[in-house]
Amino acid sequence: MKKCTLPTVVKNVFYGIMLPMKYKHLFFDMDKTVAPSRQPILPEMFSLLSEAAQDIIIVSGQLCEKIAWQSNNLPAAYLGQNGNHAIGPDGIELWHTPLTDAEVADVMAHIAILAADLPEVPNPEYSPIENRGGQITFSPIGNTAPVELKAVYDPDASKRLAMLQKHPFESETMMVVIGGSTSFDYIPKTRHKGTNVQKYIDHMGWNKEECVYFGDGLYPGGNDEFVIGVIDTVAVTDHLDCYQKLQELLRD
Repeated sequence: MKKCTLPTVVKNVFYGIMLPMKYKHLFFDMDKTVAPSRQPILPEMFSLLSEAAQDIIIVSGQLCEKIAWQSNNLPAAYLGQNGNHAIGPDGIELWHTPLTDAEVADVMAHIAILAADLPEVPNPEYSPIENRGGQITFSPIGNTAPVELKAVYDPDASKRLAMLQKHPFESETMMVVIGGSTSFDYIPKTRHKGTNVQKYIDHMGWNKEECVYFGDGLYPGGNDEFVIGVIDTVAVTDHLDCYQKLQELLRD
């Protein structure tokens, strides 16, 4: 693999590979970070994480059972639905906070506006709308669309950001962020990845200075952005970039 450049730190986000070896607790996004989008973890990444001495925590918009499948049951804590459903590494549920009926209604009304403005009606066979309990995810081409279609739909998120600029989401308690490779994640304003990462750290009694988060959505509007300022964050472009940067971290 091509070696990364020296680090640049912006708003506590590390873009390079020279990370201080002080971390005892490693937090990760799932899609395009630990694993390819909607695909199983690669054997090399599984070995690297399962053999690490640090605690491993995966924070994803997916259901916890989907995190377990995608990570090949990696021994880790799973924070599903952007952390609104938490299961410890021992399999014990720590919390689960579903959306209210009013919050679901707000989200569905906005999805209807976005869907009406699409050039084609989303294919129902590809599950365009998934109510996961603590969040709702909408993909214009479908959450379960073929991987090759998802890869080329909106790789830089510009299409989805433009859709939100044209049709802003207004809700007292809910917000929408860019999630995964094709999706919009609707989550509570006060219960997102940032607050839930902090909640887990508090629950475990950890020092947040010993925690770091890897994610591909640390850009403005991305679903990892809220972790910035909570703990150190490492921006990655995909699972291969994450693997390389993680190797450098664990090697020191």
